[in-house]
Amino acid sequence: MEEQQSFFQRCLGRIFIWYLEWVYRTSKIKFEGEKDFLTADYKEKFIIGIWHGDSYCLYPCMRQEGIAVITTENQRGNYIVDICNHFGYYPIRVPDESTGGNYFLKIRQEINQDPKRSLAITLDGPLGPYHEPKLFSFALALFTKRKVLPVSIRVKRKFHLFYRWDRYAIPLPWNQMTIRIHDPIEVEKKDIKEGFSLLQTKVVGIMNSLSVK
Repeated sequence: MEEQQSFFQRCLGRIFIWYLEWVYRTSKIKFEGEKDFLTADYKEKFIIGIWHGDSYCLYPCMRQEGIAVITTENQRGNYIVDICNHFGYYPIRVPDESTGGNYFLKIRQEINQDPKRSLAITLDGPLGPYHEPKLFSFALALFTKRKVLPVSIRVKRKFHLFYRWDRYAIPLPWNQMTIRIHDPIEVEKKDIKEGFSLLQTKVVGIMNSLSVK
Protein backbone atom coordinates (compact mmCIF):
# COMPACT_ATOMS: atom_id res chain seq x y z
CA MET A 1 0.00 0.00 0.00
CA GLU A 2 2.82 2.39 0.92
CA GLU A 3 4.61 1.71 -2.37
CA GLN A 4 1.41 2.35 -4.33
CA GLN A 5 0.88 5.64 -2.50
CA SER A 6 4.46 6.68 -3.21
CA PHE A 7 4.06 5.81 -6.91
CA PHE A 8 0.83 7.81 -7.11
CA GLN A 9 2.47 10.84 -5.47
CA ARG A 10 5.38 10.73 -7.92
CA CYS A 11 3.00 10.53 -10.87
CA LEU A 12 1.05 13.46 -9.46
CA GLY A 13 4.29 15.42 -9.12
CA ARG A 14 5.17 14.80 -12.79
CA ILE A 15 1.73 16.03 -13.85
CA PHE A 16 2.15 19.18 -11.72
CA ILE A 17 5.56 19.82 -13.34
CA TRP A 18 4.31 19.30 -16.90
CA TYR A 19 1.31 21.56 -16.37
CA LEU A 20 3.32 24.35 -14.75
CA GLU A 21 5.94 24.28 -17.51
CA TRP A 22 3.12 24.62 -20.04
CA VAL A 23 1.61 27.56 -18.16
CA TYR A 24 4.92 29.44 -18.06
CA ARG A 25 5.69 28.75 -21.75
CA THR A 26 2.37 30.25 -22.80
CA SER A 27 2.25 33.16 -20.35
CA LYS A 28 3.77 36.62 -20.04
CA ILE A 29 5.88 36.83 -16.88
CA LYS A 30 6.85 40.25 -15.49
CA PHE A 31 9.29 40.80 -12.64
CA GLU A 32 9.28 43.88 -10.42
CA GLY A 33 12.02 44.76 -7.93
CA GLU A 34 15.53 43.36 -7.68
CA LYS A 35 15.40 40.00 -9.42
CA ASP A 36 19.12 39.55 -8.66
CA PHE A 37 18.17 38.96 -5.02
CA LEU A 38 16.91 35.54 -6.10
CA THR A 39 20.02 34.45 -7.99
CA ALA A 40 22.63 32.02 -6.71
CA ASP A 41 25.42 34.51 -7.51
CA TYR A 42 24.02 37.29 -5.32
CA LYS A 43 26.34 37.65 -2.34
CA GLU A 44 23.71 38.19 0.37
CA LYS A 45 21.41 35.29 1.18
CA PHE A 46 17.85 35.69 2.44
CA ILE A 47 14.87 34.02 4.04
CA ILE A 48 12.50 34.33 1.07
CA GLY A 49 8.90 34.63 2.27
CA ILE A 50 5.92 33.63 0.14
CA TRP A 51 2.28 32.77 0.86
CA HIS A 52 1.55 29.06 1.03
CA GLY A 53 -1.28 29.37 -1.48
CA ASP A 54 1.04 30.95 -4.07
CA SER A 55 3.77 28.31 -3.84
CA TYR A 56 2.70 26.36 -6.94
CA CYS A 57 2.64 29.49 -9.09
CA LEU A 58 6.14 30.51 -8.01
CA TYR A 59 8.19 27.36 -8.57
CA PRO A 60 9.55 28.26 -12.05
CA CYS A 61 10.41 31.90 -11.24
CA MET A 62 13.36 30.93 -9.02
CA ARG A 63 14.40 27.85 -10.94
CA GLN A 64 17.98 26.52 -11.04
CA GLU A 65 19.20 29.03 -8.41
CA GLY A 66 19.82 26.38 -5.76
CA ILE A 67 17.38 27.94 -3.31
CA ALA A 68 16.60 25.73 -0.32
CA VAL A 69 13.00 24.75 0.44
CA ILE A 70 11.68 23.22 3.65
CA THR A 71 9.36 20.27 3.19
CA THR A 72 7.96 17.61 5.45
CA GLU A 73 9.68 14.27 6.08
CA ASN A 74 6.48 12.29 5.63
CA GLN A 75 5.17 10.87 2.37
CA ARG A 76 3.31 14.08 1.59
CA GLY A 77 6.67 15.69 0.98
CA ASN A 78 7.79 13.15 -1.64
CA TYR A 79 6.12 14.77 -4.64
CA ILE A 80 7.23 18.21 -3.42
CA VAL A 81 10.83 16.96 -3.45
CA ASP A 82 10.36 15.78 -7.05
CA ILE A 83 9.07 19.22 -8.07
CA CYS A 84 11.95 20.92 -6.23
CA ASN A 85 14.52 18.70 -7.93
CA HIS A 86 13.05 19.42 -11.36
CA PHE A 87 13.20 23.20 -10.89
CA GLY A 88 16.64 23.17 -9.28
CA TYR A 89 15.73 23.77 -5.64
CA TYR A 90 17.44 22.18 -2.65
CA PRO A 91 14.86 20.41 -0.47
CA ILE A 92 15.41 20.16 3.29
CA ARG A 93 13.30 17.42 4.89
CA VAL A 94 12.16 18.22 8.42
CA PRO A 95 9.44 16.75 10.68
CA ASP A 96 6.07 18.49 10.94
CA GLU A 97 6.63 18.99 14.66
CA SER A 98 9.53 21.18 15.76
CA THR A 99 12.21 19.48 17.85
CA GLY A 100 13.37 22.68 19.52
CA GLY A 101 16.85 24.05 18.92
CA ASN A 102 17.92 21.09 16.79
CA TYR A 103 15.25 22.08 14.24
CA PHE A 104 16.81 25.51 13.77
CA LEU A 105 20.35 24.18 13.86
CA LYS A 106 19.69 21.67 11.10
CA ILE A 107 18.23 24.32 8.81
CA ARG A 108 21.06 26.76 9.51
CA GLN A 109 23.65 24.08 8.84
CA GLU A 110 22.01 23.12 5.55
CA ILE A 111 21.75 26.67 4.17
CA ASN A 112 25.20 27.78 5.37
CA GLN A 113 27.17 24.91 3.89
CA ASP A 114 29.15 25.54 0.71
CA PRO A 115 27.55 26.88 -1.41
CA LYS A 116 25.45 29.10 0.86
CA ARG A 117 21.79 29.24 -0.14
CA SER A 118 18.78 31.44 0.32
CA LEU A 119 15.84 29.67 1.93
CA ALA A 120 12.28 29.92 0.60
CA ILE A 121 9.63 29.52 3.29
CA THR A 122 5.86 29.90 3.46
CA LEU A 123 5.12 32.80 5.77
CA ASP A 124 1.72 31.46 6.84
CA GLY A 125 3.24 28.06 7.54
CA PRO A 126 2.13 24.59 6.50
CA LEU A 127 -1.28 24.77 8.20
CA GLY A 128 -2.34 28.44 8.30
CA PRO A 129 -4.39 30.41 9.16
CA TYR A 130 -4.60 32.08 5.77
CA HIS A 131 -2.19 35.00 5.26
CA GLU A 132 -1.20 35.18 8.90
CA PRO A 133 2.62 35.20 9.13
CA LYS A 134 4.02 32.74 11.65
CA LEU A 135 6.68 33.73 14.16
CA PHE A 136 8.87 30.94 12.83
CA SER A 137 9.98 32.91 9.75
CA PHE A 138 11.19 35.89 11.78
CA ALA A 139 12.77 33.77 14.50
CA LEU A 140 14.63 31.78 11.85
CA ALA A 141 15.79 34.97 10.14
CA LEU A 142 17.13 36.27 13.45
CA PHE A 143 18.78 32.93 14.27
CA THR A 144 20.49 32.69 10.86
CA LYS A 145 21.29 36.45 10.76
CA ARG A 146 19.46 36.94 7.47
CA LYS A 147 16.87 39.40 6.24
CA VAL A 148 13.36 38.39 5.25
CA LEU A 149 12.74 38.92 1.53
CA PRO A 150 9.00 39.02 0.74
CA VAL A 151 8.02 37.79 -2.73
CA SER A 152 4.43 38.20 -3.89
CA ILE A 153 2.61 37.36 -7.09
CA ARG A 154 -0.35 38.55 -9.11
CA VAL A 155 -1.90 36.07 -11.52
CA LYS A 156 -4.51 37.45 -13.89
CA ARG A 157 -6.26 34.15 -14.61
CA LYS A 158 -6.32 31.40 -12.00
CA PHE A 159 -8.62 29.29 -9.93
CA HIS A 160 -8.48 28.64 -6.22
CA LEU A 161 -9.00 25.45 -4.27
CA PHE A 162 -11.29 27.07 -1.73
CA TYR A 163 -11.75 23.85 0.22
CA ARG A 164 -8.13 24.25 1.36
CA TRP A 165 -7.17 26.65 4.13
CA ASP A 166 -4.57 28.37 1.90
CA ARG A 167 -6.95 28.86 -1.08
CA TYR A 168 -4.27 27.20 -3.20
CA ALA A 169 -3.90 29.06 -6.50
CA ILE A 170 -3.47 27.24 -9.80
CA PRO A 171 -2.60 29.49 -12.78
CA LEU A 172 -4.20 28.97 -16.18
CA PRO A 173 -2.28 28.87 -19.50
CA TRP A 174 -1.93 31.96 -21.74
CA ASN A 175 -1.78 34.12 -18.69
CA GLN A 176 -0.19 37.28 -17.28
CA MET A 177 1.80 37.08 -14.06
CA THR A 178 3.56 39.78 -12.09
CA ILE A 179 6.17 38.66 -9.56
CA ARG A 180 7.35 41.35 -7.18
CA ILE A 181 10.53 41.06 -5.15
CA HIS A 182 10.05 43.48 -2.27
CA ASP A 183 12.73 45.23 -0.24
CA PRO A 184 14.43 43.00 2.35
CA ILE A 185 13.30 43.36 5.96
CA GLU A 186 15.85 43.22 8.76
CA VAL A 187 14.88 41.32 11.89
CA GLU A 188 16.47 42.58 15.12
CA LYS A 189 16.59 41.34 18.69
CA LYS A 190 14.34 44.19 19.82
CA ASP A 191 11.56 42.73 17.65
CA ILE A 192 11.32 39.80 20.07
CA LYS A 193 9.88 42.11 22.73
CA GLU A 194 6.75 42.69 20.64
CA GLY A 195 6.60 39.01 19.68
CA PHE A 196 7.42 40.05 16.11
CA SER A 197 3.91 41.56 15.90
CA LEU A 198 5.04 44.75 14.15
CA LEU A 199 6.91 42.72 11.55
CA GLN A 200 3.88 40.50 11.03
CA THR A 201 1.70 43.54 10.30
CA LYS A 202 4.34 45.03 8.03
CA VAL A 203 4.73 41.85 6.01
CA VAL A 204 0.97 41.44 5.51
CA GLY A 205 0.75 44.98 4.12
CA ILE A 206 3.71 44.43 1.81
CA MET A 207 2.63 41.02 0.52
CA ASN A 208 -1.00 41.92 -0.09
CA SER A 209 -0.15 45.16 -1.90
CA LEU A 210 0.14 43.14 -5.10
CA SER A 211 -2.36 40.39 -4.45
CA VAL A 212 -5.63 40.11 -6.32
CA LYS A 213 -8.14 37.87 -4.58
